[in-house]
This record gives sequence, structure tokens and C-alpha cells, in this order.
Amino acid sequence: MLVGTFAAVYIRLYWDGSLEELFTGRYALYRLLVVPVVLQITFYYSDLHNFRVARPFPWTLARVAQAMLVGFLALSIIYYLVPVLFLGRGVMVLSLLTITPMVVMWRAIYGWALSKRLLSTRVLMIGSGDLADAIFEELVGRSDNYYQVVCLVDITDPDQDKQDGRAVNLMEIWGYLLRAEVRRDADELSGLVRFFDVDLIVVAANNQESRLPIDAMLECRMLGIPFVSGEDFFESFANRLLANNIRPLWLIYSPGFRTSGLRSFTKRAMDLGLSVVGLVLSLPLALAVAAAIKLDSRGPVLYTQERVGQGGSRFNIVKFRSMVTDAEAETGPVWAQENDPRVTRVGRFIRRTRLDEIPQMWTVLKGDMSFVGPRPERPHFVEELSRHLPYYNERHNVKPGITGWAQVCYPYGSSLAASLEKLNYDLYYIKHSSLSLDLMIIIRTLKILIFGGGGR
Repeated sequence: MLVGTFAAVYIRLYWDGSLEELFTGRYALYRLLVVPVVLQITFYYSDLHNFRVARPFPWTLARVAQAMLVGFLALSIIYYLVPVLFLGRGVMVLSLLTITPMVVMWRAIYGWALSKRLLSTRVLMIGSGDLADAIFEELVGRSDNYYQVVCLVDITDPDQDKQDGRAVNLMEIWGYLLRAEVRRDADELSGLVRFFDVDLIVVAANNQESRLPIDAMLECRMLGIPFVSGEDFFESFANRLLANNIRPLWLIYSPGFRTSGLRSFTKRAMDLGLSVVGLVLSLPLALAVAAAIKLDSRGPVLYTQERVGQGGSRFNIVKFRSMVTDAEAETGPVWAQENDPRVTRVGRFIRRTRLDEIPQMWTVLKGDMSFVGPRPERPHFVEELSRHLPYYNERHNVKPGITGWAQVCYPYGSSLAASLEKLNYDLYYIKHSSLSLDLMIIIRTLKILIFGGGGR
């Protein structure tokens, strides 16, 4: 986009015979940068940065056109408000004509390169079982996968295969889906590495460490072939952990999970700033929501509910009431469901638009919550989930948040399986917690607020 903007300015100045004005005056670099920055934002919110799901080319053309038009509308507003940044109508038109075909061409080339595996890392996978299955399933489901699994080395006990046949059959299925060859000659690992021109070896052995070909693996390592555990490999491209498949020692030795004094200070400063600004700016909207709730159904405007916070401490969250009064008087604590009959008419709207979360900024201001963190859960569900899900209580090592990595990456779920998936994302966030990740989560949250998705 920046190249396209430069090209538009160059063409315009070349026509006028005034190339000496390039990067000066009206065409100073900081003014030129406004165009690609605004267009990058509109492309992000048009989902054009997401290569995970394969899209037909007509969809891409339509979305690029939409993003460009919205971007230039946004630029027009910016230039109206800040006329000193204006580059001129000629440059704007030329930018549209240069950037659009360049973006379409780049996306077509990049998509073609992904489909032809030209940018891929050639991977040999050792092992079979739940961890390997999770890796294979994730790889098969992604169109932006830049790993090419060329060989699967099954180290399952042959006697066990004769009893159930499961491991061999699954390996053959995954091999077919990944277009990879399945081998059982693990002791010939160095030969397989040379034959398949392997760049990386992934060890996803689950509880089969005793069957690993250690001597052959050591020989490959001495040849310069890097090894990575299946847990690390999955985390690197899935952006989540696998709570059901990771061992305590892996967590103990794994890097991350660090919270420095500077990190704590910057996070608290961001929470204070965002909550104060958010409460002030949302005050007129909050008053309108309160009036609508009061007119729609009987009961208080706000409701409080006990949740589990950092270190297992209890605190009360405050939200706008979206359900009928005493919604759980007969049933006791239950998860919200799709088309929940307990939700009022106004409640459906404020839940969908997240307006019911506005009062939670007061909880952030008090320090019981953060803007970004794992979703705070009710004590009843914490006790239940802690019994069934490994590492669930590790979520409580950080402050809970209004939004979080799990909330923006995974749709709302009201089941044990959904809670496990959310836990996988929460553990990833705790491990990689940083200011940059918090900002990314906030940007994704804004996208969800504008276009929908997420929780009930």
C-alpha cells in the first residue's frame, strides 16, 4: 500500500514536471503514511488479513473493493477534519488505481504460493495418539498452513495394533489428508530425513517415549535437523495450548508465564486509563440503556454476581440486567443457552452489542478485574470445571478480564468441551501475556463489537 501511494505521487509529480517536490511539502513522508495506515485498518476489519480460511477469488475481489471504498471514505473524513494532511484529488484517484490491482495481485500470488507449498517448512512427524491427532486436525483445517508434513513415523506398539487396529488406520487417514507418507521404520530416521528433504522433526509421542528411536534421533540432530516437541509445535501455529495433552513438566520447563514489575505497572496503567475514559464516554449510552431496561421489565437496572478472581479471591461483578429478575430461583446456577428464554427483549440487544458490560469498567477501576484476561467464572462452575479440566485453576494466576484471548478466538460455549477449548486459549494468554497481546485483543474485541460474534 505504501508502494502504491509512492507510485501515485510519483506519477502525479512526473506529469506536472515537479519531481523535486517528492517527499517534501504536501508530499512529506508522514502525510503519505496516512494512506496505508488507514487502508490497513479497513482491510483488517474486512477480514482480508485472515488467510486461515480459503476464500474464492470473487469474494476476495469484492472485499478488496469494499475495503478500498471504505478506506477512501475514511480518508476523506480525515482530510476534512485535518486539511493539512490532504494530498490532493489527483493523488487520491491515482492511489486508488495503483493500490487496488497491486493488493489483488499480491493476494493472488501469496494464495497460489500457499496452495503450491512454495513457502512451506517440510516436517517429519514422529508419534501417534491424541496429541498427534490434534496437530493433524489443526493442520488439515487451515489454508494458511505453511508446514508441509511429508512423512509420518508411527511408533505404536504393533501388538497393540493387532488388538484394535486404531493407530494404523488413523495414521493412514491423516497421511492421506496431509498428502504425507506413513512409515513405521523409525530406526531409519536419518534415511527418511534425507529422502524427504526434511527441515524440521516434530515429536508427538504422548506416552510413547520409551519407543522413541533415541539413537536415530541423535544422529539426525547431529546432522543439523532441529527437533521440536508436539506441544510446542501445536502452540506455535494454533495460538493455544492443549490442556488435555500437556504434561506438568512441559509447563514447568516451558518459557513464558513471567510477570515483571514493569508489566504489572503498564497493565494497571492501561486498565485505569481505559476504564476512566470508557466510563466517561459511555455515560450517555449507559443512561439510555438503564432507561430501556427499566421500561422493558420489572426489576433493578443493575445486577451483581459473585465471581472468582485472581488467586481464587471472590468479588462481585456489576452488569446491566439482561435477564428477568430471579432468573435462577428455581434452577440454580446454569449456563446461558442459545435463545435463552430468561433473557429480556432489551437484554438480547445489550448482550449482542456488549452494552451490558459497561458497568464492569467500574470493577476494572476498583482493581478486581483487568480489561484483558480470562473470563471470570462463578464459584459453582469453578468447582465443577476444576474437577474435570486439568490446569483449570491456573487461570486464576492473573486477573480476570472483560475481554480476553479466549473470548475473541472462540465462540461462546456452554459445555465442558467448550470450557476446555476456552481454557486452552486462556493458558496461552497467561503464558504469553504482554502489552502487545493485550492491544491485539482489544483491537479484535472492537472488530467483534462492530461485526458481531462471541458470547451471549
